[in-house]
Amino acid sequence: MGTRVYAVRVGDRYDQSVEDYINSKIDNVTWIREESIGKLQWNKLIPMSLDIDDPVCVIDIDVALINDYMDMINYPIEQGEFLAAQRWWYEIADPRYKLQGGFQKYYPKDCRYIYDKFVSNPEYWMEYYIKNGTTIGPVNGEQYFVQDSVEERLKLKYLPATWTTTWIDFGELREDFLVACNIAYPGEYAYIDEFNPEIRLVHYQERNTPHKDSLEARGW
Repeated sequence: MGTRVYAVRVGDRYDQSVEDYINSKIDNVTWIREESIGKLQWNKLIPMSLDIDDPVCVIDIDVALINDYMDMINYPIEQGEFLAAQRWWYEIADPRYKLQGGFQKYYPKDCRYIYDKFVSNPEYWMEYYIKNGTTIGPVNGEQYFVQDSVEERLKLKYLPATWTTTWIDFGELREDFLVACNIAYPGEYAYIDEFNPEIRLVHYQERNTPHKDSLEARGW
């Protein structure tokens, strides 16, 4: 049995086609569809409560999985390590934060203390990073909470920076965005006619979502 993968689709922001896309790329995804411990993406902390001995992956669903994307799922980690993707955005109040929520891999038993910390006072933590100016609301800050908590006890590791990039589904490619994307990418280029073959995960910005027909047209 391979690494268990978890994803959150709460509310109506994303339709069933987004879930279908993830299911077509990864076998046996476990879907979290209810707000059981907090608002929206904060429910990505739920797998940290699992009483299992094997590592799990948690992924965002506003992504495209391309090239050798299973390299991320199968990336080796040891107990005591926490693996994540690095942020692609640069406008941030505190530059020490590098972790993004788009991909995480860890041993749940290592992270039970993080889950317990959050559920002990969820309203406090869901507002904490908004109130201190690290991010903006109305719902945000989960990735900063995770990084701060991981660094209390665990070794934080990152996927190769060249494995991830950002994208916006304009319908038509906008040159100014493409230039900015290529400049920000840590490798030679992010996109020239097609994505760099090093890229495994394409994370959509803000409220843009990957459209299933657009993904299929590109062979993703």
